[in-house]
Amino acid sequence: MAAEDLMDKVFSFFSNDGLSDEKQNMLRGIAKELNQNKYVKFCRIRSEEVDPSFSSLLFSIYKTIYPIKEFYKDEKRLAKLKSLVVESCIDNNIKETIHQLNPAVLDAKAKTTTPEALINDIQAKVEMLVSQFNMDRINTVNHRYELAGLLGMFVNFNFAGFFKKFDQHFADGSFLIEPKFPAIKTILVIDQIGDFLSVTQSLKPEDDWVSLLSLLKACEGHDLVIPEQFTAMIKTIREIHASNILELMVQYTLRNPVWQYKDTIIHETIGEEWLALNKAEAQAYIAKINNAKKNSQIKALTNEIFESSDLIRLENYIVQISETYRRKRVDYFLYAEGLGYLKAFLDDYVDKEIKEVCDILLIRGQWTNNLMSREMSEALHSLIDLIELITRLDVELSEDGPDGSRLRAALLRLDRDPTQARYINSIVGKVNDQAQEIINDAAQALIIIGKHMKNLIEDIKKKHPELLINWRELNFASKEPLAQRMVTDYKRINYFIQLLHLCTQV
Repeated sequence: MAAEDLMDKVFSFFSNDGLSDEKQNMLRGIAKELNQNKYVKFCRIRSEEVDPSFSSLLFSIYKTIYPIKEFYKDEKRLAKLKSLVVESCIDNNIKETIHQLNPAVLDAKAKTTTPEALINDIQAKVEMLVSQFNMDRINTVNHRYELAGLLGMFVNFNFAGFFKKFDQHFADGSFLIEPKFPAIKTILVIDQIGDFLSVTQSLKPEDDWVSLLSLLKACEGHDLVIPEQFTAMIKTIREIHASNILELMVQYTLRNPVWQYKDTIIHETIGEEWLALNKAEAQAYIAKINNAKKNSQIKALTNEIFESSDLIRLENYIVQISETYRRKRVDYFLYAEGLGYLKAFLDDYVDKEIKEVCDILLIRGQWTNNLMSREMSEALHSLIDLIELITRLDVELSEDGPDGSRLRAALLRLDRDPTQARYINSIVGKVNDQAQEIINDAAQALIIIGKHMKNLIEDIKKKHPELLINWRELNFASKEPLAQRMVTDYKRINYFIQLLHLCTQV
């Protein structure tokens, strides 16, 4: 079938046959509007063709904005543009506040300022930044970046696809010779016209294009387009939009008087994101201060509690292995440090010294209140039972253990199969819950033992004891003075409860 015969069949499909009277009247109105339109030169109504003048206009637009199109292909330059958009909207006061929150500046202050005072200063600076970078300024940043987004949509319109309708060998970015544009059936470029309307609908001459072009120049080092030429082009495009010429052409060609191009809406939140990022960085520095303080307190407490420097009693639920998970950006062992200290404390003190003292008190002691002795006894036994629970948790994370084998297999697949992260998180989450429960149970049991130990320390000093009535006999059963041992054990228990509290602050 000849090409012309094929086109005749296509156009006959869009004839008025079968249209309601209402639609036919609407189409007549569209034809009348086309004839009276300021840009009627763009279309040939009788032959339903796009006039070469419209194609030439598109080529001139394409030639003007092509350098910007090339700019938008580079992700690094776009990232720089994003940064410059924010910088262009902040004043010297905001810059000074940001400078004061710079980690290097804060590090210098930390040498002469107490941690508490530095934290207060950072928080005050953050509040100042929030008041300076208010919603008006955030909206200004967002609008300017939305303008950059609209420009990006515009320059990335498929001009080359349009021109290939005339010359299938058209090369993108070739401007040595302007192509010859014959008239073309409108139906062949319907989609391109609709897309052009969509990407240009929000381009307004009154927007601050000059400032945006200046930012592009700052990124590139030279003008990508002559600002006056660009703004004149935007004004022309706006006038074409306002005339509805292209919309009318499509409606008439499709015999669809209610056809509309697709709206494109850009909503940016980089103002909020920039503020949130700076607040997060400040909070991270505060966390760094608190973490340093916490680590210092942990070190001081471990020095008070433990005589041995070798406190690693677990093989799998440990900080070193936990870091592997953290680097992979999956859940990690939240309580590895605390559980490790607990295992060492149970091994070195509870199962030896504290158990020995409690056995003297509970087995040989003559209590006036059996409820108190029973509470202390149950707390001691629950602590000793935790040793086996901790060991089992650690063994299950070994290479041969059910949790450990699954975790290692999932970690090996993680890089090529990101869905493994959810599986890893579920296992690690379960183990963390178990570790937290063990630590909480240990803390509660130690609190009970510590409470009764304190009462017994006070009781042994009394001329007429009230809790135990055979202190003299119990002293003979102890290798050292029982009062001294209880005081030492009570302090160690108290310090260790503080240590557990610090290690579970996540």
